[in-house]
Amino acid sequence: MKKLIVVLIGIFIFISCTDDTGLSAESDKNNVEEAVPVKLVVTVPASVTYVRTRGANNYESLISEIQVLVFEEGKYVYRVPGLSISGTSPVTTFTVLLKSGNVPMKLLILANATDVLVTHEPVIGDCEEVVKKKLNRRFDNLTSHFPMYGEYELPRGLTTDKINTISGIKMLRSIARVDVTATEVTNFTLTGVKAYRANNYLQVIPNETGVSRVTLPSVPEGSDRNVDSTVFPVSQENQNIFSARLYLPETESPAPANWVSDATCIVVEGYYAGSDTPSYYRMDFDSDNERNAFGQVLRNHKYIFNIKKVSAPGWSNPDDAANNRSSSIVAEVQAWDDDTMDMYFDGEHHFGVSTRKVIFKHKAGSKGIIKVSTDLTDYTLQWADATGTPQGSGSQSLTGDYFTVEKTDNGSQLIITALQDNQVNGSRRVQNFVITARRWTILVSIQQEYDVTAYKTISLMSFTSGLGYLGTNILGSNNAESRATGLRGILINQANFGPNGVVECGGYNLVGVATSTNKLTDALFSLFDVVYVNYVATLQFGNEDARKVHNWLKAKKNRVLIVSYDGADVSQNLLSEILPEKNGMKYYISNGGPYPLASSTSENSYFTKDGPFTKGTPLASNFVLRNYDAYHGEIQMNTGASEGITPILMGPGGGIVLGIDYARRIVYWGDTDISSYLSGIGATNENHINNTDGTINNDASKLIANVFAWISETVLYGE
Repeated sequence: MKKLIVVLIGIFIFISCTDDTGLSAESDKNNVEEAVPVKLVVTVPASVTYVRTRGANNYESLISEIQVLVFEEGKYVYRVPGLSISGTSPVTTFTVLLKSGNVPMKLLILANATDVLVTHEPVIGDCEEVVKKKLNRRFDNLTSHFPMYGEYELPRGLTTDKINTISGIKMLRSIARVDVTATEVTNFTLTGVKAYRANNYLQVIPNETGVSRVTLPSVPEGSDRNVDSTVFPVSQENQNIFSARLYLPETESPAPANWVSDATCIVVEGYYAGSDTPSYYRMDFDSDNERNAFGQVLRNHKYIFNIKKVSAPGWSNPDDAANNRSSSIVAEVQAWDDDTMDMYFDGEHHFGVSTRKVIFKHKAGSKGIIKVSTDLTDYTLQWADATGTPQGSGSQSLTGDYFTVEKTDNGSQLIITALQDNQVNGSRRVQNFVITARRWTILVSIQQEYDVTAYKTISLMSFTSGLGYLGTNILGSNNAESRATGLRGILINQANFGPNGVVECGGYNLVGVATSTNKLTDALFSLFDVVYVNYVATLQFGNEDARKVHNWLKAKKNRVLIVSYDGADVSQNLLSEILPEKNGMKYYISNGGPYPLASSTSENSYFTKDGPFTKGTPLASNFVLRNYDAYHGEIQMNTGASEGITPILMGPGGGIVLGIDYARRIVYWGDTDISSYLSGIGATNENHINNTDGTINNDASKLIANVFAWISETVLYGE
């Protein structure tokens, strides 16, 4: 019955989460009593200018107008302006008049964006995701105060029996800032900075919820990377520093094949080695692609391009520099999140930490990172009591019963690791330590909570019209397509995935959806944690469907996409959307033999020995999965199609039949019959899932269960 309720709630949300479904403004379901004045105190992102830059604006941290959008039980009901706005850095206070009531409320707070609200007024009954996507504006180099956003939840509603003051709300700017420094090079004089291919629209509110810093860009539908800035001059009095003048909207990373031509980038102008003519050099965001985000720009971040080396003259004009690979220049890019950088200055030194509170999931091995910005790399660490009184002597690392704190060699990060599980419901482990840097002592709190999200029910969508459809599991109904029944049994058996299962969670809710070419909606996809595009004909899953499911995947880091490529007639639009190139895809119409394990690596060992279903009982090194019939697909190795994919099972043609792109959270499923319990060609009792009740009794079932263990952990603990 619990699963039935969860699914029905999901279906209800889907039906009601549309632009044209209204909610009566006269509804009395929230027992409105009267308008209640509420005072809100918001923390405004700091503004730091390293030099007195002529022409620099003062818009970064100022709030001139406030609008509060009020949601009740997930639906938009009304908006109110902020009154009596008073700003004294780093906080701004204001008052709003809200309706009292006892239903859960959420406040979305917008600063400096009233014009956007007037143009794109939300409709009563809109869900949060719909409202966010509506509120966007053209990027015009922001010649007014910057739009900002914050949020606050009132889970028990709002009463009139107490003074209502809400503090601690952090605001995020809707744009990013770019600074350039060239103070470490002696053979180059910086004279100008220009941006290329910025997005022409920005979304005021990020897609991510409940965040103090974003991890993925939110880009309005239909926006283009077609805005080039002017060349901002850098005067000699600024000593090779360009600060607080160039601002950009969020931008996604383009496909790898289009990095040179499509990525947002910066071009610097300067004079190399005393030359009389200027040279131009391209610099890229995340140029080493360390975060799998080449060219990506995130809101509320300050990107500092620190030029470390210039080795030759550059291009003769900025356009040529922007349209070719970066060369002859080396720049370190620091992407600081201003909102969470707690900075201290004394005129001579500086010290900043990205957070003073680290909160862990309940699992042992959970890690947290504190970024440190300082010129004092000899700072020390000490455990401390609740009042912040240090204990013991200062050191470079700390080890306790529950946590370790390690300082990286250059002091730019502190890495905190949880040593034990916390499995006591309602409990919280707390340990404090202090950072001592000259005269500064900074208290940091580590907390590890019992994680209720570990008991989250995982919602998985598959499509009713295709082979491999997993069916639904409302009250145990069993309408899966025959080739999915082996996998279905593994997923709905709570000894595998359940509150007391091998993987602790609320279990899997399987939901079937009918295809509707290019008519699937963002609201529909938002209901699910996992989307399995099973053997669905290409004509039934169009380009727009592919784009929307890709946007759904990128919007949150705890979502997983499973893609079938069993035949040349399925998933072609989706593969075009997610793969850098499709030339490496190959489809087979003859059996050709079984699927052996890929060569053992640290990247795929989770599925063969380290995952929860193989702990202590690894797969046999010579394990092969049977090839059920004549049809399957392979991603050829060493091609653009295989880039970033870790192989698990290989095909008889030498390509990937089962693989995972960890960075993008995509599972590539090259044969629908991997999930089948049916015998097929060359079957033995060991080389395929051999039952429909989810019993893990051979290497094949262990392997597939480990794949979904990884999927489950990504949903539950992805950040």
